[in-house]
Amino acid sequence: MRGFVWTLLGLAACTGSPGVEYTPHDFQTALDAVNQARATSRSCTWDGNTRPYSAAPALRWNGLLGEVARQRAVYIQQTGEFSHQEGSSPEFAVARRSQQNGYRFVEIRENLAHNSSTAIDAVSAWLSSTQGHCDTLMAPNLREMGMVKAGDYWVLVAAQPR
Repeated sequence: MRGFVWTLLGLAACTGSPGVEYTPHDFQTALDAVNQARATSRSCTWDGNTRPYSAAPALRWNGLLGEVARQRAVYIQQTGEFSHQEGSSPEFAVARRSQQNGYRFVEIRENLAHNSSTAIDAVSAWLSSTQGHCDTLMAPNLREMGMVKAGDYWVLVAAQPR
C-alpha cells in the first residue's frame, strides 16, 4: 500500500498544478458564436493593415480557459480596469492567470468587450474591430477557448495548448 501512495504522489508531481475548471451553463452559445465567425473566410484590419483569413478550424471549449476568462471578467467588473494588465503589472494578466490555473500554452490571446448584451454581439464587435480582436478570432493556430460574461464585460481567452 505504501508503494502505491508514493506512486500516486509521484504521478501527481508530474502532472503540474491542477486548476479549477469552469464551464458556465450557457457556454455553448459563446462557443457557437466564435466558431460561426471562424467558419467564414474574411479580412481583418489591425492598425491600418488588412490581412485575409481563410475559414479557421472550430475551437474546443476548455474549462481551465473558462476559469481564466471568469477570473478576468470578475476582476474587470470589480475594478473597472478595462485592460489586458491587472494593477501595475506590465505582464499580460491572461498569461499569468493561465499559468496559475495549470493551463500550459504555446500562444494565448484575450479579447475584451464592454456593453455587449450577448455573446453574438461581443463577437460581432470583435469582428469589426481594428485593434486585433478579429485576428484573435480568426487565428488558425488557436485550438481552445473559454468565454465568460460578468456584469457588462465579456472576456474571450483563446489559446494554442502545449
